[in-house]
Amino acid sequence: MSKDPSAHRISRRNFTRRLAAASAAGALPCAFAAEKPPVDAELPARLAAARPSQLARLPADFNDRFGSTHVSGKYCLTEKPFLLEGAEKLLSLGTRLGKFWFEPARARRSYPFHSRWGDCSTLAELARSEYFSQLWQMPFTTFVLETTTPAEEGWRKVGLPDDFYATVTREYFDLTAHFYRLFRDRVVTVVLQNWEGDWLLRYQDPKWNPPPADWRQRCEQMQRWLAARQAGVAKARLESGARAKCTVAHAAEVNRVDDAFRGIPTMTRHVLPGVEMDLVSYSAYDGMNGGPVHFWKCLEEIRAHARTGPLFGPGALAIGEFGIPENVSSARITERYDEALGVMLAANVRHAAHWELFCNEFRNERQPPPTPVNDPKLMRGFWLVKPDGSLSEGGKYFSALWQRAR
Repeated sequence: MSKDPSAHRISRRNFTRRLAAASAAGALPCAFAAEKPPVDAELPARLAAARPSQLARLPADFNDRFGSTHVSGKYCLTEKPFLLEGAEKLLSLGTRLGKFWFEPARARRSYPFHSRWGDCSTLAELARSEYFSQLWQMPFTTFVLETTTPAEEGWRKVGLPDDFYATVTREYFDLTAHFYRLFRDRVVTVVLQNWEGDWLLRYQDPKWNPPPADWRQRCEQMQRWLAARQAGVAKARLESGARAKCTVAHAAEVNRVDDAFRGIPTMTRHVLPGVEMDLVSYSAYDGMNGGPVHFWKCLEEIRAHARTGPLFGPGALAIGEFGIPENVSSARITERYDEALGVMLAANVRHAAHWELFCNEFRNERQPPPTPVNDPKLMRGFWLVKPDGSLSEGGKYFSALWQRAR
């Protein structure tokens, strides 16, 4: 699972440890009634039939919709600028969807090798920077960008002035307008999204069992923040996109969907209904790890509460992250990916981004090796390509699908 490609990210491994400790100690009773999703007896067969291994033909747009992420890998294979090396590798594997971290304050950390990043303070400046300018010229049909700007720092504070939200809106307007000028004559989709919103909402308290006293206020603050981002994208699209071949969209990402089934407040239930978005992204580890039926129920949960606007229509849903640490969870890797994609195809998600191209997590956090790493055993195994250049099991599975879809 992705871990700390940005300073504000919280280690999922640490969250897992803390949640397990809380469970062992006996968590406090939750203040909300738990729910069990209803069971559909025919659902397992329907999901199994949608698995890529069972399909005679993959969807024609498979390579535009299913791709992988490149950020903060701990190794490189060439002397090219790291952002561009990874982008070229994704294309060579066959996908035309690339997900990238797009943060002015953290570009050096996200793409460190063989790179000299200049100073950028706004999203539009970063879009015009040397390496990203070269990235936009590559033949991707879908760019998914995890997007944060310094102007958004502090969105959790209560009583922020209207100027704060106006600044956020202006940043996203300027970036979106830039993309509409750049891609006006090209069929390409750009999705701007936050990173895992439930972790952002909870920050210092991963359990929310019981939730903090101010949890509703936090949800309201997140709604205002997301609405400001969405307003900038929508305004620029209205003004710039009438005759453009490209589409720029804004997504809100959730990640702790199944907590709602245990009565814990979630971004899905308590933020999404209060703000209209173009698209909802799901970092889907909690769904995927519960098996196909549980994954499906999580997608239904999101669609029951999301308000997606006219750009993509009701129920517009994407998978922002899903992956398996192959050096840790080594059993049934190909089968688990096939099951997960079966759910995604059956649910008709707009796109899905695997985590990730080059692994960003060490197996031993306490004594991390120097980077770049050249020994695959030192990594947890969230990868398509290993430090020695060979394809992982997941890499072989996805590259075969992308080649087949061609």
